[in-house]
Amino acid sequence: MKSSMVPDKAGMSAAKVWLRLFLVSTVLTLIAAGSLAPHLRNSAELVRMRNALLLQSEPAAYDWTPATMPGSFAVDSGEPLPLYADIVARNALRVEGDDWATAVKIGRHLLVDGMRTGGAIQSDLTQTYRRITELGEGYCGDFADTFTGLASAAGIFTRPWAFSFDGFGGHGHIFNEVWDAQQARWIMIDVFNNFYPVDAAGRPLSAMAFRNALLTGETVPQLVPVDALAKPGFKYVEKAIAYYRSGLPEWYMWWGSNVFENDQAFLVRMLGGTHRALEQLGGIAAGTYPGIRILETSQNQPQRESMHWLRLRLIVATAAGVFSLIFFVAWLATRRGSKEAAPQGRPI
Repeated sequence: MKSSMVPDKAGMSAAKVWLRLFLVSTVLTLIAAGSLAPHLRNSAELVRMRNALLLQSEPAAYDWTPATMPGSFAVDSGEPLPLYADIVARNALRVEGDDWATAVKIGRHLLVDGMRTGGAIQSDLTQTYRRITELGEGYCGDFADTFTGLASAAGIFTRPWAFSFDGFGGHGHIFNEVWDAQQARWIMIDVFNNFYPVDAAGRPLSAMAFRNALLTGETVPQLVPVDALAKPGFKYVEKAIAYYRSGLPEWYMWWGSNVFENDQAFLVRMLGGTHRALEQLGGIAAGTYPGIRILETSQNQPQRESMHWLRLRLIVATAAGVFSLIFFVAWLATRRGSKEAAPQGRPI
């Protein structure tokens, strides 16, 4: 009797199927990824892809209060970072019974001695706070997140607004809006540019009131410094107004203020020392990075459609890549199994 190895014909057939599926999905992945190549050329385009991933189908809603907050708006449910709670207590940033005064005091605390050297920080909340207050560094996003964290630690509810100049890409700005419980209304504050807008009577404006004033042009809001001793974001008020006016068509709201939750997420911490884009991707994968909702207007319909198309391509590229990997593993496993022949008896 002589043993021979007989190939598993069913296994070989299955392996061919998995191989074909792998090749097809790989081609789809390459096509979809190739369509994304133009968005890999600079940081502004990377931000556009991030925003497309975070884009939610619902438009930005703003006529709500903390008491009527949409359930989908992400907020921190746990305790603030001990450092931030300590900063608020140690510097007496909380003004009892006056939320707006508290917000202004936090803003002044971040504008230390008028020092401003610029430069994006793009780090965790601890390092971001220290570099803002000790080195005068930070871009608008750094200031907005740090302000949100300190306001939360002080018991103040905030929400972040943003706008762009390039179709919801990386060229734009972000600022905060504070809920003043005593006056039962929202008030806008732009700590990075060191101002908050007021009307002719000196009453602080909400973000939408400020936007509507710029849209109509009937009255030009006054810009009051958060800290009169600190360097202004714009030397001339006219330039600040023009800057905000140019961003009016592309306003959007970050659908969450959960800066502590995102900062402490495992994937965010793990990828924080690699690259900012990977860190943010970790937050998206962990589900802690807030989504964005666009303030829809007839002016930004083409930009919205472009973002939804980009989002679809990202989803297709990701899904095709995942399936390609699955099919490849299945092909390898089936191919290996098909090579194991069952011993068969054969007469000599």
